[in-house]
Amino acid sequence: MLPWELEEEILSRLPPKSLVRFRAVSKKWNSLISDKSFINKHLSLSRPQFIFLTRSKVYSIDIINQSIDLRELHSSCRDLYSEYEDITTCDDLLFCKYQLCWKKDTALWNPWLRHVHWIKLSVDRDFEVFGLGYDNSRPQKVHKILLYSSYFPQPQKIAIYECASHALRFIDTPGDNMPISEIDKRSHVLSLYGNLYWISYNYLSGEFFIRSFDFTREIFRPFCLLPFQDSHSCDERVLAVFKGGRLSFLKQCYLTRKIEIWVMKNEIYDKEEVVWIHLMTLTATNLPKLFYKRYGVSYFIHDKTLFMCCGDDRSRQPCIYIVKGDMCNKIQIRYGKTSWFSHCAYVPNLNSVPLEFHI
Repeated sequence: MLPWELEEEILSRLPPKSLVRFRAVSKKWNSLISDKSFINKHLSLSRPQFIFLTRSKVYSIDIINQSIDLRELHSSCRDLYSEYEDITTCDDLLFCKYQLCWKKDTALWNPWLRHVHWIKLSVDRDFEVFGLGYDNSRPQKVHKILLYSSYFPQPQKIAIYECASHALRFIDTPGDNMPISEIDKRSHVLSLYGNLYWISYNYLSGEFFIRSFDFTREIFRPFCLLPFQDSHSCDERVLAVFKGGRLSFLKQCYLTRKIEIWVMKNEIYDKEEVVWIHLMTLTATNLPKLFYKRYGVSYFIHDKTLFMCCGDDRSRQPCIYIVKGDMCNKIQIRYGKTSWFSHCAYVPNLNSVPLEFHI
């Protein structure tokens, strides 16, 4: 019989799908797998994957030794497949949001626990979802959705939707007729530790910077400048989460396709000035062109390797790119004939959807 400490260590390194089944082995294992400290340890040891959403199915994509493992994920809600046009993350959960103004549901989801919880939005058809966050000043997460009005040329309205109470509140944005610009809408929005982060542009200074929405104070604010300003306006710029609590920044040169990766030195909640560290330069001759990808670019960094998901340059079929140094390996995702897809990088975990979403 193995020592208990060794059992715990072995279990912490298994995939969530196995751990969900192993809860039935014994009360002791069930108690361990449900323990918050074990869940956090398991999360810290887990390797990122890609979540891949089509019109009919949802897959996880794990990369193992220059090959991909494509697995269909079970969903207790089939509407996830056909109704959503964007899938992203909110901390350790998946957030499915609409982009069509007549669809008024969103969902928070953990596919490995088979938890899908709808967020029914009681708002008129002129509002669209920008992102999901929460008030991080409280012991319990109080989730909120940031909404913006989509009609033009009227001044843009910004609203907060309280997920627990289903209350809608407008917030003031003094002196700003367009708090969420067209550039902001096209940026990939990250939700981390309750706040939203995305890439924006200052037309007066000509600088790209990271903008944030603070759900605790309910204000927009500039977070920091991007580390690389001397570049072509058409260069591709993408944010991602790096090692749990930091941001990474990918920039691809429009002219040469060279990719630069920068990461934050400190955790995002650190009060000190943001410091960027140059992590790697990638110069493979067969790097994909990331500019204006129809279904976007998602990526993560693991073991000094860049993993990207996006459409192929010619066929637009989805591919995984594994890039290290001057080598780039492309693997096509063979999932069927449907042309539409959405994707994001995600770390598999055992965190449950908060109780506020249980109806």
